[in-house]
Amino acid sequence: MSMILNNKHQEQNVSWQPYLKYGERQFKKQKAVIYSQGEIGSGFYYLHSGLVKIVTVKPDGSQKILDMHGEGKLFGEQAIDELAYFSSAIAVENTVLYYFSKAAFREMVQACPDFLPFFVDSIVQKMRILSEDILLKAFTAEQYIAYSLSKFRKTYRSDKISMTQQDIANCTGLTRITVYKVLKKWKESNLIDIQNRMIVIKEQEKLSRIYH
Repeated sequence: MSMILNNKHQEQNVSWQPYLKYGERQFKKQKAVIYSQGEIGSGFYYLHSGLVKIVTVKPDGSQKILDMHGEGKLFGEQAIDELAYFSSAIAVENTVLYYFSKAAFREMVQACPDFLPFFVDSIVQKMRILSEDILLKAFTAEQYIAYSLSKFRKTYRSDKISMTQQDIANCTGLTRITVYKVLKKWKESNLIDIQNRMIVIKEQEKLSRIYH
C-alpha cells in the first residue's frame, strides 16, 4: 500500500498560462460555495490561487471531505457534459479561479493539442484517489489521520494546516472524539502542535512512519 500512497498527487508540470485566455476569471471569498452537490454543471474549473475543499453531503446532513485542492489543480470536470455534480466545492480561503465552459473546452482541444492528454490525466488521478480511498479503510485511526495530515500538508505547501478536529473527522469518517484523542497524544509526543484552529506538523518524518 505504501507504493500506492507514494504515487499519490503527482504534481502537474504543464503551464496553464496559454490556456487561461479561454476561461472566465472568478474571485471567490473564503467559505463561498463554488458549486453544489446535485447542481447541473456545464464546465470545469482551474484553481489559479487559493484552496478549495471538495465535500459530499451524507443523508444525515453531515459532510465528508473528499479532497483538498491547491493551486494548479482542476476540479468539477465530472459535470462538463451537463451532468449533476456528485459533490460540492467550497473555497477554504480567498481564491482565484478560471471557469471553462463546455464550448471553451472544445475550442481548447482543437487549438491546443497538448491540452487533452493533460485533462485526461487529471481525471485518471481523481479515479485513483477514489479507488485508494477504499484501501485506506484498512488503516487504523492513527494511520488514517497521519496519512490525511501528510496529504493536506502537500496541498497547503506548509507545515501549518488550517483544519479543525471536525474537519479531520469529516475527511476520515472517524468520530471527533477519536480524532481528539489521537491529536492529543501526538501533541504530547511533540509530533504536532495545535494553534487557533490550525494544526502545525513538527515531525513530518515521524508522522509518515505511522502509515508506511
